Amino acid sequence: MQLKIRHALVLSALLAMQSAAEDYVRVQYMGYDENSGETTVYTPAIEINKDFGADYTLNLSVTHDSVSGASPTWYDTFSGASAKLPEGVVYRNDIRYSPLTYEDKRNAVALALTKRFASRDELTAGVNYSDEYDYTSKELSLEYLHYLDASKNRSITMGASYQNNDVSVYCSLGNDVCDGASGASAVVKDLEVISGEVGFTQIIDKTSLMKMSLFMIHENGYLSNPYMRVVRYYDTEPKITEEQKPGNRTAYGVTLNYTKALREDLSSITDYRFYDDDWDITSHTLATELNYEVNPKLSVGAGVRYYTQTKAKFYSGSKSYFTDQKYASSDRRMADFDAWTYKANVAYQVRPKIQLTGDVAYYDQPDRYDAIFYGVGVKYRF
Repeated sequence: MQLKIRHALVLSALLAMQSAAEDYVRVQYMGYDENSGETTVYTPAIEINKDFGADYTLNLSVTHDSVSGASPTWYDTFSGASAKLPEGVVYRNDIRYSPLTYEDKRNAVALALTKRFASRDELTAGVNYSDEYDYTSKELSLEYLHYLDASKNRSITMGASYQNNDVSVYCSLGNDVCDGASGASAVVKDLEVISGEVGFTQIIDKTSLMKMSLFMIHENGYLSNPYMRVVRYYDTEPKITEEQKPGNRTAYGVTLNYTKALREDLSSITDYRFYDDDWDITSHTLATELNYEVNPKLSVGAGVRYYTQTKAKFYSGSKSYFTDQKYASSDRRMADFDAWTYKANVAYQVRPKIQLTGDVAYYDQPDRYDAIFYGVGVKYRF
């Protein structure tokens, strides 16, 4: 949720800021409010960055999410508004699609170590761990930055990550995956994610920079949501069942970035992302932002982002009624939709070693929902 804050500088200074290491502690508080309180997320976080000589940098971040609200799904009003699957046939007049309340907490830790070689190439290894009520994630990542010329005007980046996740499906919900579980209270399902990316960065001139990346993501395992429901045989013998998504997904895409220093105190950043997967979801993302250095202490920025995607092949639309199809989902993230995000940020240098930051963003998915993101933080250099 954190929005990036960038100073408007000439390109040489911008690149120096990207590569220069520094010792700092950053404390942030971020929030998310969907549909005026329907879902809220509060996230305090702390990040510590420490250099060990000129060749090593260690970065540690710790976050805690507190989530509460309601998530829309199908349920039977006769049985009551519950995430538990009703048994057998239900009456059509008793079927509703509306939010069910929930609460959750998540703790996450990320650690990254960067090694710089004599050529100033960089190798970064990362470890990430997060845990919540029904989901545990463990991730390893590796990235290598290689300069293609002595002046460091051109570079390539190669990165890969492996993620292993445990999804707890609670048998009290009545899910089919618990059949034959011998009275177990929950069944733990595996989800693996492998991703890779290759990027190329080129300095065009003293005021502009271009970057292009190709990425691939492969997911394998339990990709369904154990709380999400679908309605089958609505016109004959209605039945509410758990959703079923394919157990594999492979996605490819490209990202493009163009950074331009319009003046010494004003810069623009333009990003484009293309995504396509074998669930028939294709998306385009276009974002642009301006950052202005009001004075040596104060910087402000504003931007807009447009996103559009096609629907997954197993999503049937607003009603989401199915018959005997193997794969079926009412997850609104699988629908076709457009969305706009508008954001603004500010950074103020209180003292040479202390910087205050603030940001806010408004997300709008027309005729579906809207949300507000916000954050405040303080960064101390030591």
